[in-house]
Amino acid sequence: MNQSATRNWRSLATDLSVEIKPFLNGSHHDATSDSLFIATNPATGHSHFQYHISSADNVDSAVLAAKIAWEEKWRDINPSQRKHILLTLADAIISNSRDLALFDCLDMGKPIQTALQEIFPAAGFIRYYAESIDKISRGSVAPSSQDSMEIQTYRPHGVVAALTPWNFPLINTCLKIGPALAAGNTVVIKPSELTPRSTLLLASLAQESGVPNGVINVLPGDASTGEALVKHPLVDHITFTGSSATGKTILSTIGDSTIKSLHLECGGKSPEIVFSDIQKYDLSEVSKTILRASLWNQGQVCVSRSRILIQQEVYQKLTAELVRQAQSFTPQDPLDETTTFGPLSSKRQLEQVVTYIEEGCKSGAKLNLDGRNACTSEPGFFIGPTIFSEVDPDSSIAQEEIFGPVLSILPFKDEQDAINIANNSRYGLAATLWTKNISRANKFASQLRAGKIHIIASTNQPEGAGFAHSAEPVGQSGFGVEGGTNGFLSYMRQQSITFSMD
Repeated sequence: MNQSATRNWRSLATDLSVEIKPFLNGSHHDATSDSLFIATNPATGHSHFQYHISSADNVDSAVLAAKIAWEEKWRDINPSQRKHILLTLADAIISNSRDLALFDCLDMGKPIQTALQEIFPAAGFIRYYAESIDKISRGSVAPSSQDSMEIQTYRPHGVVAALTPWNFPLINTCLKIGPALAAGNTVVIKPSELTPRSTLLLASLAQESGVPNGVINVLPGDASTGEALVKHPLVDHITFTGSSATGKTILSTIGDSTIKSLHLECGGKSPEIVFSDIQKYDLSEVSKTILRASLWNQGQVCVSRSRILIQQEVYQKLTAELVRQAQSFTPQDPLDETTTFGPLSSKRQLEQVVTYIEEGCKSGAKLNLDGRNACTSEPGFFIGPTIFSEVDPDSSIAQEEIFGPVLSILPFKDEQDAINIANNSRYGLAATLWTKNISRANKFASQLRAGKIHIIASTNQPEGAGFAHSAEPVGQSGFGVEGGTNGFLSYMRQQSITFSMD
């Protein structure tokens, strides 16, 4: 452990502070609820801050401020001015990377170096959509008679409610507010109760960057805050990232209150399908790539490839290599600069992961690596990678989203067997296919039920589309496009204007 680096980050963490109150119309206000939330540091297991939950009255104030700001300050602002403000905010995020990263490190256990690396894509989402303002055509002229003209265009929704999860607090917030603000909406953000602090700092940075009061509002709170926000009659559009269970609750709440548009990115149980033709590569390099995709963020990722399907011819050899390499993922203090694998986000999350491991053992699967035995001298919610092989495709560890470092390895015989196992899921968020066969790759791309499909034919991983990437989930993973230019249009409604002339 790098003690000097650890002492430095701990010292910086001690001096870190942000006001944890509702950020409404450009300033912090007292929460009017008596309900108190006590946040726990995942690395220590001890409480490290507390705050009062935003009430329905706070929600009403936030939405009203956003509505007024949309009508009077943001909807009709010149595109060049909106672009300049958002680019200034992106620069501010980079300039304040240390504090933003520390908040996410302390609040959800993300290793500090990982949190620092996430600053650049977070700022990148703001910058990408700022640059899109004057580069994306937002309409067309439909064919009509000579004495009429019909314009089909896009308009901002108005007030957007953004509900963000705890696993990537800053990135998810920027992924939502970037296109929402660039499209001309105002936003009310309800971050996870576990991780409100980086979002609150971001709101302050936005105000300093020239974002008008009321355009960004933040409500630290719990499920009751989210419910009040979702059902508010002045909210025009909802964007949510989180569990499928919460996504269903949002749908039900909308159905019982007011009709409004929304898009949801919910849970996943994504497959990683490995065909035997990858034997031509160094299996240690293949394993490194697979483990990065499945154990990233301690497995607390909706697109985590937690179901690993391996063709029988290479099953035993690749499984052994995955187990060998996974043993090096040692849980450690996230404030240590050398740490790459931190704690889980909460005691509740740790208990859930342990329960699934116990269920996996009872199901008859082979426990190749038990994360419960991970050696760590640190307190907190630590658990190491867990790997099961010979897994029943219908068992809970193969079907349910665990949201932790638990991998299920399943054998398959041929292409049809692989497709059947991969699609044997109520989710449809992402999938990865390893093969050098282009015909097979094309077949799987059309038959896999997933919004994001990655086909790998080389251990050399080039840069992808980055911010231009967009996809829509399938099944219980949600609906609606996020990311890229198509994701930009998700934050607008289509309008038709007909001109009848002499």
